[in-house]
Amino acid sequence: MSNAPRLSVVSPMYNSGKYLAEMIESILAQSMGELELVLSDDGSTDDTLEIADAFAARDPRVRVVRNPHKGIVATRNSGLAATDRRSQFVTLFDSDDIWEKHAAQTLMTALERNPQAPAAHGLCRCVDMNGQQFANDDRAEQMRNRHGVVDGKVVPLPRSAPTSFGALLLENYITTPGTSMVRRSTFETVGNFTAGIEPCDDWDMNLRISRLGGFIFIDEILLSWRRHSMSISQVSKRWRTSYMATRYRTINAPENSPEQRDAARVALLGDVRGLLRDTGAKVLRGEFSTAPKKLARVALLVGVYFGVYGANPA
Repeated sequence: MSNAPRLSVVSPMYNSGKYLAEMIESILAQSMGELELVLSDDGSTDDTLEIADAFAARDPRVRVVRNPHKGIVATRNSGLAATDRRSQFVTLFDSDDIWEKHAAQTLMTALERNPQAPAAHGLCRCVDMNGQQFANDDRAEQMRNRHGVVDGKVVPLPRSAPTSFGALLLENYITTPGTSMVRRSTFETVGNFTAGIEPCDDWDMNLRISRLGGFIFIDEILLSWRRHSMSISQVSKRWRTSYMATRYRTINAPENSPEQRDAARVALLGDVRGLLRDTGAKVLRGEFSTAPKKLARVALLVGVYFGVYGANPA
């Protein structure tokens, strides 16, 4: 592109052919056209690259980056490195999600109106493999009804409040990267995505960003989040390991202020109490099979609290 894009969109791809065209079309159809789309491939073996190359051939805003198969973190970081350094804003975007037509402009306007904020995010709906919203989908309501750690207590956040570090300690309210937009200067401060903690790498990144200030909250659905059997966040055992490592990193980060470190510990203790309540309820109902696993998770969380989780956590 001869002119600098205002927004760089980075989408990691791996055997994404089934949904890729629909995702790309939703990016290119945005009401603001001053963007670039960097498609960063993770060694796909299906028709992903054929589809991506076809879009790049007919639209100069699209570029394709080829990488060996190393996983989503390396692919995200490779895509970020390939973006135009002149752009002001960056969005990471999963290759099967779909943006609403005004999503980019809505996020950008929020950041322009709040120059002190490092990032902004909106809401999403959950859709199936055919793009149809699930019956009784309450994802937007869950993202809207946020809580946060404030002065050592978990309290509800008003709709007008940003999604703070204290809120993201409790839940990744951003949900999926495409609901958010981040200033390039923010990424330059916090650095790349962290290897070894997939699939919680995006939550870890959101926590690191929110140390600089809260995400401006936009009470509007901006994205359709596709949920299906291949979704990485559904790999439960891997997620639990990643979750523990992210908790460890968050509590022990040297960037923490004393207040942020204390808030991280409050959030973790809330997890411990919740697991103990759940375990006790299952035992009272005679459901003994899962109790040892839950108690083992409690022990790991306690180890995280005291900074002794694992010999070499991610």
